Amino acid sequence: MDERLKNLKKNMDKTAFSELNFTELHRKSIREKMFEEENENSIFLAVMQLLVQEKTGYELVKFLRGRGIFKFEENEGIVYTFLHKLERDGYLHSSWTDSNIKYYQLNNKGAKLLRKSEKQSPTKTFSFKKLVEE
Repeated sequence: MDERLKNLKKNMDKTAFSELNFTELHRKSIREKMFEEENENSIFLAVMQLLVQEKTGYELVKFLRGRGIFKFEENEGIVYTFLHKLERDGYLHSSWTDSNIKYYQLNNKGAKLLRKSEKQSPTKTFSFKKLVEE
């Protein structure tokens, strides 16, 4: 399989990409777009969608990473601050296992907030930053 992919790449370099050239400016622009800070509203929405099913904070970070959200890579503590705030405000419930693992999940109030934020336009959704800083 690996050899087939290498041959495909060679053929594409000869045909499809033969006239395609990236300047350093293009490469820099692409890198900046790849690593620019994620939209806070999309992060909030992703967190809420993932918490429809019970998850630990660690699992949540892993699933966010799978969605291409890397905001918590260097500071996973922000996730727990956010989860505790949502729990305190009555949007989630949590439970501990016998092995001291804490799970979080949306409750009815949280599910309503999720539905409301999914219906609103991106500019009117709830701010992740505002929720964390309050």
